[in-house]
Amino acid sequence: MNTEILVSIIIPIYQAEGTLRECVLSCVTQKGIESGDCEIILVDDGSKDDSTKIADELAEEYGQDKIKVKHIKNRGVSGARNIGLEMATGKYVYFVDADDTISEYCIANVLKYVDENTVLADGCTGLDSPYVLSGYQYIENYTLESNTHVWGKLFLRERLSEAHIHFKEGLTIGEDLLFLLDVALYEGKKKSVKVVPVEADDYRYTDNENGAMKTVFKASFLDQLTCWEIAEDKLKEVHEYISVYSFVKVAVSQILTALLVIGKVSVIPENERDNDLAREAVNAAGDRIRHALKTRGAFAALSFGHKIKVILFKISPKFYLSLYAKYKDR
Repeated sequence: MNTEILVSIIIPIYQAEGTLRECVLSCVTQKGIESGDCEIILVDDGSKDDSTKIADELAEEYGQDKIKVKHIKNRGVSGARNIGLEMATGKYVYFVDADDTISEYCIANVLKYVDENTVLADGCTGLDSPYVLSGYQYIENYTLESNTHVWGKLFLRERLSEAHIHFKEGLTIGEDLLFLLDVALYEGKKKSVKVVPVEADDYRYTDNENGAMKTVFKASFLDQLTCWEIAEDKLKEVHEYISVYSFVKVAVSQILTALLVIGKVSVIPENERDNDLAREAVNAAGDRIRHALKTRGAFAALSFGHKIKVILFKISPKFYLSLYAKYKDR
């Protein structure tokens, strides 16, 4: 058995009693690699359900060398992942959400394409063969094409440590985007990102109806606006290596995110609405739309429906909110 850990699988946990055991078991039973090649790190972020108990039971069942558990209090998913990174000893790290599962060959299917130059390996379906990109190319062709999640990817832990890359705490929506940008920007022109073919069910994502962007409006929805603003600033620092159209993509993402926030506000029942928070959200979203529209080509890149929404909102935010709410009530 290999005594050196090859992959640390980091699983942040919060209120996941219904899915945690299945998730962890899918990670424990990986095939195609030595049994000692993987360690599983469970970071329980102050769960109030049986997640805490289940995590401890799993560690006892499989041994604390195989499953490490850390209990923390309310640092959010970013804080939990950062703790996981501190605990990790593997050459690579792989993130799994507690309500998802992975196939028995998931890790092996990515690892087989990794070489000494690979800092980030992104498993994607629909590919016949792997190909190598620079950090900048990866941003343009993947990160800015809605591939803004960290799950399903292998990261070289040494590089994350060297570059002091971690998840930005205090954000609950969009933090994956910033993490991926930091990794890719640090790699820059180096051909150290590998996009590799995997099976469609290697990572089994659960479309959670209680997910961050599917619930009723709350203040944390503004985090995604903040993340796209930060992302734009990061890219501006290396604008000479990033195509003009990439900034159009960023602007479009900002507009779509802002429209989503506005839409969420519009459907809050009057008797449940915090008017100050709603006003703050609509103003912030409006500012982001106006800013994004200054990017040449941004408006033209929108779909016809989104163009209409932007025009109506610019004419009268109050009218747009009312119209949107009536449409959603139908």
